[in-house]
Amino acid sequence: MKQLAIALALVAASGCVTVTYQRAGQRITPRTGQTLVFGRVRFSHDGQEFFPWNTDLFPTSAGTRIERHLWLLGLGRRAISAELHPDPDGSLAIWLASGDYALLGSIERSTTGAPPYEVVALVRVPAGAVAAYAGELMMHTETPPEGLSLSHGELGQASVLVLPIAIARATLEQRLGTLPQEPVLSPWCAGDFVPGFSDPHLARRGRELLDRGCDTNVSTDSSYP
Repeated sequence: MKQLAIALALVAASGCVTVTYQRAGQRITPRTGQTLVFGRVRFSHDGQEFFPWNTDLFPTSAGTRIERHLWLLGLGRRAISAELHPDPDGSLAIWLASGDYALLGSIERSTTGAPPYEVVALVRVPAGAVAAYAGELMMHTETPPEGLSLSHGELGQASVLVLPIAIARATLEQRLGTLPQEPVLSPWCAGDFVPGFSDPHLARRGRELLDRGCDTNVSTDSSYP
C-alpha cells in the first residue's frame, strides 16, 4: 500500500492528460498532434450488461450497486486524466495527444486519498492519423461460488472485440459525423500480461507490449452486437 500511495502522489504531481470529447453536431476536423480515439467500453456481471456511467446503476442480487470508474494515465509523464464519461451505451470518442496510455479502473469514485486503481488496458494513440479505432473493451465479472474467489481483479476479466474497420467507421459516422479520412486500427491491449498500476516498470513494460502489437484476448467479428 505504501508503494501505491507513492505512485498516486507521483501521478497527482505530474499534471493531467487532456481529454476532449467529440460530440454530435461538431464537425470532425484534423487536429495538430491529436488523434480521435473511438470505440466502446462495456461491463457485464453474471452475463448481464450494465452501464456504470448512468445515474441508476445495475443492482446485484445482494442489493449492492456495481460502480465502475475510468481514467487515462499517460505512460510518458505519468499524468492522469479526469474521470472518463462514455455515452450511455459505452461508446467513447475522445481526442488525445499521440502517445501510450493505460486505462485505469476502480470500483470507487476518485476522492481525496484516491482509490486503488487497476490497469484495465493499454492503448497506443498513433501520430499523424485523424482517427484511431480501439475496438470494444469488455470487462466481465461473476459472482463466485460460495467459499471461492475469482482470480481476476475487481473490474473482472478483460477481452477485446475488434470489428471490421468499415463497420466501426460507419457506426461512428452515424453518431458523430463524417470522418475526413480512413481511421487506423489501434486496439486496446488487455489481458493477464498487462502490468499492474503499482508496478514500478509499468511504463516500460506497457510500451514493450504495445510495441509487440499486443494481441492478448483480442478477437475479431464481422457482426456488430
